[in-house]
Amino acid sequence: MLGNDIVDYHIDEKKYQKPRFTQRILTPQEQQYLAQSNDPNGFLWSLWAAKEASYKALQRNRQQLTFSPVSLSLTEPTLKQLLTHTSRQPLTGQARFEHHSIDLKFYRPEPTVVHCIALLQGAGQWCHIDQQIAHVPHLHKYKQQARAVRICAQKLLQRHHIHADIIRPTLAMNDYEKPGPPILIDGQTKQTLPHIISLSHDHNYVAVALYYASFSLK
Repeated sequence: MLGNDIVDYHIDEKKYQKPRFTQRILTPQEQQYLAQSNDPNGFLWSLWAAKEASYKALQRNRQQLTFSPVSLSLTEPTLKQLLTHTSRQPLTGQARFEHHSIDLKFYRPEPTVVHCIALLQGAGQWCHIDQQIAHVPHLHKYKQQARAVRICAQKLLQRHHIHADIIRPTLAMNDYEKPGPPILIDGQTKQTLPHIISLSHDHNYVAVALYYASFSLK
């Protein structure tokens, strides 16, 4: 299963200095590596993007799963690599959740932007993943961001000759409802397509990841 998250952290420059926040989202080992980083802000938000992307991938199989960042942990080799990841070259890593291993790929499209794609039990499937990232100025409201990311997604779908509507079915949680992971619906047959799409946005950046093979990840 697939998830992605993008973070533009140029506004949140001091969150890494707030122990109440870092202890709530990072494991003790991750906190130790944060203290070693020469770019603690970038390191912190790289971990956040990885945990968000991993959660989105996991939620496709476990729709009632709630987001608990500290329950998702990045492996030590991944943490070591992230200490020095500042270039635009992608970096691969892994996260753990219970008995699950989640494969990660990090991108740095801009100095204060990190994008992470997560694949659950899909290490051999990276060749079937494509992504689209866009900077869209003046996105001040959530609805504007949601519209912009869907426009970005349609461009990515068109690149792979996939004609579909993007739907987010409503999930009934314990005591509330929320939109679930997006699915692709064929505009003519109204059938659910096997391709998997993941949407993300933050400030003026939007990102889409697409698994475009003819069968779905298990």
